[in-house]
Amino acid sequence: MSDLTSKTRQRRFTMLTEAPVQFTIETLTGVRVRFKIRNASLSGVALETADALPADESLAVGCIVPATKVTCDGHEHTLGRMIVRSVAQKGDLTQVSLSTVDARIPVDGILGRHLVETIGDGNSPYDFELSSEKFSLADFREGNEQDVDLFAKTKKFSVFLREWEKSDRFGYKNVRTPSMGSRVKLAASRKNGRHDFLLMGSNDYLGLASDPEVIKAAKDAMDDYGFGSTGSPVTSGLSLVHEELSEMLAHLFRKDKVILFNSGYAANLGAISGLIQAQDLVVADMIAHASIQDGMALCQGTARFFKHNNAEHLDALLQENRKDHCGALMITEGVFSMDGDVGALPQLLKVAEKHKCRTMVDEAHSFGVIGPRGFGACEKFEVTDQVDMIMGTFSKVCGGIGGFIAADQDVADWLYILARAHVFSVSIPPSTAAAALKALQIFTRDKSLLERLQANIKHFAAGLRELGFPISLSHESAVLPAVIGDQTKLGIMNRAMLDLGVFVVPIVYPAVSRNKVRFRFTVMATQTISDLDYALNALEQAMKKADFSPHAALAPAVKASA
Repeated sequence: MSDLTSKTRQRRFTMLTEAPVQFTIETLTGVRVRFKIRNASLSGVALETADALPADESLAVGCIVPATKVTCDGHEHTLGRMIVRSVAQKGDLTQVSLSTVDARIPVDGILGRHLVETIGDGNSPYDFELSSEKFSLADFREGNEQDVDLFAKTKKFSVFLREWEKSDRFGYKNVRTPSMGSRVKLAASRKNGRHDFLLMGSNDYLGLASDPEVIKAAKDAMDDYGFGSTGSPVTSGLSLVHEELSEMLAHLFRKDKVILFNSGYAANLGAISGLIQAQDLVVADMIAHASIQDGMALCQGTARFFKHNNAEHLDALLQENRKDHCGALMITEGVFSMDGDVGALPQLLKVAEKHKCRTMVDEAHSFGVIGPRGFGACEKFEVTDQVDMIMGTFSKVCGGIGGFIAADQDVADWLYILARAHVFSVSIPPSTAAAALKALQIFTRDKSLLERLQANIKHFAAGLRELGFPISLSHESAVLPAVIGDQTKLGIMNRAMLDLGVFVVPIVYPAVSRNKVRFRFTVMATQTISDLDYALNALEQAMKKADFSPHAALAPAVKASA
């Protein structure tokens, strides 16, 4: 496109004034608001109402609406989650625009007969029109490109990416030169020409990726087995070290068996899509990790989302849907990856048991961090035996790669043969398994690692609070968000922090809402108090450069972890 400030969007159609159509929104707080549709496209809708909007800002710009539906000619069409794009007052009417997340607006379906323009005769809902809004990544992630050339959308995106890379808002191609630990060297240089950076966004929470014993274990296994695993787990991809790693994890999580996957993403994808069949139901927290959402999208069953950490909404959801399905699975997380808050396991498990619903907890960000021994949120709440499946990764607790599902023997047997992400993908190399095993052995014998990590989390959380960020006094995960709420200011601050030698990737829309763009800091056990204070000082300087105050951000106060 010649003008990069123009944004492509799909053609919008105006509704007939007296059309028998009603659009209903249910907010995160459970309030229902009814609207008339002004106009709509496949990926968005403009609404208006004479009723007052909720006073709790659950319909503020950037918020995710958990449930929407359109009623037309006596038929209901569920649209699922949508994102609030704009809110404006026009006389006695409030106008709200939304864009889709889960489903298309049925302008080419039940709404078609109530449009001012008739679809057909060249009026296609798949045509593009221009607006004056700027491009964003979401335009390509949420778009519905229609072109005879499959690569047409890639050409538009490539132009956008080249321009995005020139801005301070881009920080997603950071090449590391030989270095390890909490201080790394990047190919990119700081303002003063130096290439060393304090790493504040690592998944290696315990710093074990650079431990000499872990490195030696990987090298020794490579000497014994070679470079790769040479196949999938059901062909040639298992070794004695894989078996030993599985047995140790099964013992730690008090389950019969552990099935290894080559990533945490594959573990969630394989377990969910492998277990949930056409007659089954799966429900998950609405901000669950992408791997959980993708596993739900791939499964043949019915997928539903409950409001974040909300047991009452889960209860209502299961009350409505459970009776129509055979098996059911409830999924939540020990620690949520963007906000760093802890899952409300006791309340959610109680509801799941009430509705005879099996349970799964993703402990990716909590294993190695949360609980008396660092075994995760299940240990923290003493509910390990109540959870049917526990998922974890080696990327956080071990600083490596790989994932696993811990379950009873019969469930493990099923996943071993029928989880496609397990059967049809190569195993982690024996060297990786050996490194993970050694890292877990160090973690379980050296309690000081967990103590240092938890002390560092407490120190950094206190520092963020002093700068004005609403971090909970009881925050206990290694993920600490600093919500900025303004992408332009976030870009200025990102450049300033890089120049000062602090490397933390900015998180932007659509990974989070537009008004909750942020820095996602992660803390390591191997960082010193001096390291953490330097990062906090750099953040404070960056805030001044961007003329930013946390009190001006739109993020609500963070509640204490459950």
